[in-house]
Amino acid sequence: MNTNARAHRWRVGHALLAFLALTVVPGEGLSQNSPRAMVQIIPDDGMPLRIERMEDMPPKLAAALERDDCQLDDAMLSTFRVEIFRPSPVAKLLAIVPCRGVALYGRAYQFAGDIDSEPRAIAFAMMALAGRTIRTDSPGLLTWDPLTKLLVSLEGNDVCEGTVTRHTWRQGGGAANGFTLIKVERGRSGCGSSQNWQVVWERPE
Repeated sequence: MNTNARAHRWRVGHALLAFLALTVVPGEGLSQNSPRAMVQIIPDDGMPLRIERMEDMPPKLAAALERDDCQLDDAMLSTFRVEIFRPSPVAKLLAIVPCRGVALYGRAYQFAGDIDSEPRAIAFAMMALAGRTIRTDSPGLLTWDPLTKLLVSLEGNDVCEGTVTRHTWRQGGGAANGFTLIKVERGRSGCGSSQNWQVVWERPE
């Protein structure tokens, strides 16, 4: 990870964890309890396969997480799931993964082929300041909406009513990783504060 990307990722603590647990809510998806032969067939409409146990992690993805020092266990997966999905019929399989390190953050991987193939980490365009773009492979905690085809990250600090930043990408648009940054917002986290999101940058239509 480059220096700018490391500086851009804020430390996430207990106040933000509570905020994320309330805002990052799993929607519909395929269960990892399905037979192994079935879960390898992932729909091409964006519906994700959710991994809730380490024993169900595809071996090559698990190896990639270990190489990248993405710390993950069953306790964390009980709240924040690994999701594997195909954003569109012509797109490659992707995985979004929560990681516990110095901070709670997320990573995304693109598979070379099917769910058992080699995954590679992908980077995202982000803005520490409006109009100034960096690229990072640890963009915050990631969530995917298969209906809107939007990928969203949340990151922030560890104080009550601290600032939280939300980045939103749309699938497609010609970006190298398949996702185009369309909006950056800031709001408040934790300790009973409301989600007063304010748009600080938005991509022109």
